[in-house]
Amino acid sequence: MKVGAADPRCAFLQHREFVQKLRELGASIKSVDFVHGAYDSVFVKDSAVAIRRGAQVSALLAQPRYEQRQIEQSARARALAGLGWSIRSAPCTALEGGDIVLRPDASGAFLGTGFRSDARSALALTHFLDAPVTALELVDPRLYHLDMVLAMVAHDTVLVCEDALSARSRAIVRAHFAPEAIVPVTLDEALAFGVNVVPIGRDLVVASRLPRLHAVLGERGYRVHVVDLSEFHLAGGSAACLVSIVKTQERVAVSTTAAMRSTAA
Repeated sequence: MKVGAADPRCAFLQHREFVQKLRELGASIKSVDFVHGAYDSVFVKDSAVAIRRGAQVSALLAQPRYEQRQIEQSARARALAGLGWSIRSAPCTALEGGDIVLRPDASGAFLGTGFRSDARSALALTHFLDAPVTALELVDPRLYHLDMVLAMVAHDTVLVCEDALSARSRAIVRAHFAPEAIVPVTLDEALAFGVNVVPIGRDLVVASRLPRLHAVLGERGYRVHVVDLSEFHLAGGSAACLVSIVKTQERVAVSTTAAMRSTAA
C-alpha cells in the first residue's frame, strides 16, 4: 500500500471501465455507495460475504480488524439491507471478506488467517453457510488476504500461490483438490495481483498482464480480459476486491455452473 498515492479522478475512471467490462461479459451489477471518510470502502468485498438460497440473498457482515475499515460497516449494512438482502450480524472475532474464498457452488469455503481474520471466525462462517469451512494460514504480510493467494475459478481450476501459505496449509490445499485442478502461481505473480481475478463463466477479468499464467489459463479454455486498476493497486487491492460475488448455494458435490450470478461494485 502507498497511502495517499492514488489519484481519485483516475481511480474513478478506471472503476467505471472495470464495471463496464463486467457488464459487457454478462454480469448483473448492483452498486452500493462509497462511504466518505472510509476510503477503503471501495473494496466492497471486504464488508460482507453473500450467498443466494432460492430467491433470497443472505449476507454475513464482516468484522474488520482495524478501525479504518470498521467505520464503514453500519453504512454498508444499511445499503445491503436496501437491496432486500437478509443481513446477519458480524461475529465478535475478526473476519474480512477478502479472506473468504467460496467454492463455486457455495458448498463450502476457505478462510485465510494470520493477518486480518481470526481462525475462530470459521465457526460463524460455518453456521452462516451451513457448510464446512477450512482455515488456511497466510505467512507473507504483503499477501494479507486469502483472495490474493487462492482463487477457485471453477471446480477444476484453482489458482494457488503456495509460497504465501504455511507448510500445513499447503498440504491442506493439495488434499482438497486433484493435482490437475491446481494452477501454481509464483510469488511475483501473486504480488502483481495475479490471483485476484473475477470469473464470469469462461471469462476472467484481471488487472495485470502476466503472460505465463494467462497462457496456462488460455490452454484451459479461459478468456483473460485485462483492465487497468493501477490506482487501486496503490491502495493494496485489485479486481476481486472491488466486487462481492453473490454465489448460488447448491447442495451437490459438483456443479457445472460456475458463472457469476451478481456482483456489487
